[in-house]
Amino acid sequence: MMPERLHSVQVVPKGITMIKRSVAAIPSPPRRGTVKYARWVAEHCSAGDKVLNIGAGRNLSGALDPILHRDCFIVGIDPDDTVHENETLHERYQQSMEDFAEDHEGEFDLAFSVYVLEHVSQPESFVAACARVLQPGGKLFALTMNKYQYFGFITWAATRVGVSEWLLAKVKDRQRIEAYHFPTEYRLNSIPRLTRMLDDAGFDSVEFRCFDAPRTYQSYLPSRSRGVSNLYTKVVYASRLPWLMGHISFCAVRGGATTPATPPPDGR
Repeated sequence: MMPERLHSVQVVPKGITMIKRSVAAIPSPPRRGTVKYARWVAEHCSAGDKVLNIGAGRNLSGALDPILHRDCFIVGIDPDDTVHENETLHERYQQSMEDFAEDHEGEFDLAFSVYVLEHVSQPESFVAACARVLQPGGKLFALTMNKYQYFGFITWAATRVGVSEWLLAKVKDRQRIEAYHFPTEYRLNSIPRLTRMLDDAGFDSVEFRCFDAPRTYQSYLPSRSRGVSNLYTKVVYASRLPWLMGHISFCAVRGGATTPATPPPDGR
């Protein structure tokens, strides 16, 4: 199903730079949003493309089969040593995005991440590094949480006052936390912030697709609040407010691609 287009605007933050931005709401997925996201990424992959999986880890997000089936050459990076356990990759590097970009400028046709942006502590250098590894016209995809929705806002606020780990321990067992959890920052988790960072890094356009997935958030919430979570989802969809939905996904296109000149008609 194609996303319902809600808004299409141009943004000129400052100076002479410009990034074209569109924002859409897509239906709430019946299961994890990674499946729908992976299909979107796969639509832009071709056989033989060189693809970078940012924050690949041991592939705990799963659901990436649509991308894997495109016969791309997939490179994975992650500062954590679990990247060496990821069998979906053709090459693996235990490095930060910034360090990796130093030696791999302009190598990739496409880069993507799954639930990584909420852990980024230095957003400017991270997004600049993402742009650096892409060829002109290359595409950057990401799926992350929105700090302007209640779940993201609570996590952001708890991180700022230093109680996020304590709260997480109240709703998840220790074994699950140790296996899946990394500290959150929420410095790159809103449409306005992402738009500005992508523009500064030299991307020409960005398409946002947002959705709300109450089942995802409810496992972290008291059981009595789950009805409120479902009501919130109904309200943001009925009010056509993708900026307040819990999940943000986007595709940004790096600038610098050239359009072939049209040859003159015969006889000229």
